[in-house]
Amino acid sequence: MVDTFNYPYKQAHVNSIQYNTLVDETFTGREQRRDVWTNPRMSWILDFEKNPANTAAIATFFKNQKGRKTAFNWTWDSDKGGDGNTYLVRFASDVLNFNIMESGYSTFSIQFVEVVK
Repeated sequence: MVDTFNYPYKQAHVNSIQYNTLVDETFTGREQRRDVWTNPRMSWILDFEKNPANTAAIATFFKNQKGRKTAFNWTWDSDKGGDGNTYLVRFASDVLNFNIMESGYSTFSIQFVEVVK
């Protein structure tokens, strides 16, 4: 069963769109190009509000996924500039950093990378 990341975020924006093309030079010196991925891989950056409960819940989710090890579902909300689609993603890093401020409030961003099936 795949977990779902459904924590409220302030905004999400596309960080990158990436293709993977294999360039092969034959013995004649001509290049041949092939798509390794038929669809692009996208990545997003999510910005979060300064909410201690939300921060703790996201930290627990990150621990449960073991950083970028395990993929999960995430819906890019249309009311936050998204397309409303659900993507299979993983964390882009094994490190989750928080900028902790007064009274446990913090600001942070997380990057998701789409998993190519």
